[in-house]
Amino acid sequence: MGNYGIEIAGKTVRVDVLDSADLINSRIVNDLFPKLPKESPVVGLDLHSRKKGCCGRSTNSLLVLCIEDYCLVVQLKYVDKIPGCLKRFLDDEKICFVGVDVDRRLSRGIRIPRSSRSPLVCKTAVDLSDLAARIRKKPSLLNSDLEGLAKEVEVSCEPATSGGFFAPRVNHKARVFSGDEVKALVREPYLCYKIGQSLVGSLK
Repeated sequence: MGNYGIEIAGKTVRVDVLDSADLINSRIVNDLFPKLPKESPVVGLDLHSRKKGCCGRSTNSLLVLCIEDYCLVVQLKYVDKIPGCLKRFLDDEKICFVGVDVDRRLSRGIRIPRSSRSPLVCKTAVDLSDLAARIRKKPSLLNSDLEGLAKEVEVSCEPATSGGFFAPRVNHKARVFSGDEVKALVREPYLCYKIGQSLVGSLK
């Protein structure tokens, strides 16, 4: 658990890393829902999973949600029950959740390892490159990486190794993360939000 101020592409992003269902509910009500615009809301999303052994089943460990200057990192491995507000947030079909390879990552839902209930479902998640290719009508964007998509919509996107920052290998089992580890976790979904917002905004 913890809160951080992380600089990404010249912007300071506030990040909460939480493993308490009550605190997660509170942040969603007070920090995520109020930031959603009335029309065409976009949220950056990332889901991290780890396999048990070389051939074991993947276990969801971290869920990251980003909007505006705020990111919420949910430590799924340590949450003992499904946060009701998180379920409602992911169920909101007015929100366009964007990320890298989210179709595959979310194919089995979002599981809370310590909960026996059915996994959370996010029906409106879309892969960022697919969204860009459709809106820009450029099939070539399907093969673009994050930096290429940022360039397409003129969103500032510092390389992962810029300014002396080299993304560290993050231990998803940890209860506490360093500032660089948090930046490594939120950089991608935060930039997905910025790029997705620009793409969807161009349709208005």
